[in-house]
Amino acid sequence: MTRRPEDAALVALLRRAAPPPPDPGAASRTAALLGTLPPPRPAGWRFLAVQAGFIRKGMWAAQFAVLACVLALALLDRPTAGQYALWAAAAPLLLVANVQDLARVYHQGMLELELATRYSLPKVTAARLLIFGLCDAALLALLAATGAAATRTALGVLLLYCLTPFCAVSALCLALLGRLRPAAFARTALGTVAAALGVLLLPLDRVIRLLYAPEHRLFWAGALALSLLALAWQTRRLLRGGLPTTL
Repeated sequence: MTRRPEDAALVALLRRAAPPPPDPGAASRTAALLGTLPPPRPAGWRFLAVQAGFIRKGMWAAQFAVLACVLALALLDRPTAGQYALWAAAAPLLLVANVQDLARVYHQGMLELELATRYSLPKVTAARLLIFGLCDAALLALLAATGAAATRTALGVLLLYCLTPFCAVSALCLALLGRLRPAAFARTALGTVAAALGVLLLPLDRVIRLLYAPEHRLFWAGALALSLLALAWQTRRLLRGGLPTTL
């Protein structure tokens, strides 16, 4: 097979053309360029740690102030079962206040500063709910354990009296958060918690004795199961539907 003149000329041209020498600074420039790229999205516990850093210090201070006050009351006094239920019913205010704070940031056009991790708003909302939910769960567990040791009451009974109002009020507040505008949510949530506290603070001694009688613990267990289902449903609905979009 004979080679054409054009092929011979091309081969000769390629043989004469030498590759350029390597550039010593190319590697450093490439490394500097890679350093300007945004970091990869954190996941798992690292993502939760990043979101915890966005929570205001006042929210953490309120969380630990409630914990300190409740533990002091449990150690210095001998609370009744009704008082444990009262403390537990007031605890969800910290959780829903943080989610409302996220909604306020969203409406004021500052969300891009908090979404530096490039996650969607439902995922960030879920992370905030999980962070404060874990804190509240630890608070209630510590409260129940301290109360059980101080009053020599069964731990399961105190957990029942703590978790039932906590889950019920949390479900009510999350239902309000998904339906009300942020400007009206705070007042309505406070009214809801006040109503729950009023029910638990019924002035009639006979009603209180009936409400916390040992034979009515099955009623409390059923109420806890329904409250857990309602809380799971409202959390799922909030994460799928998002926060209200108008002030």
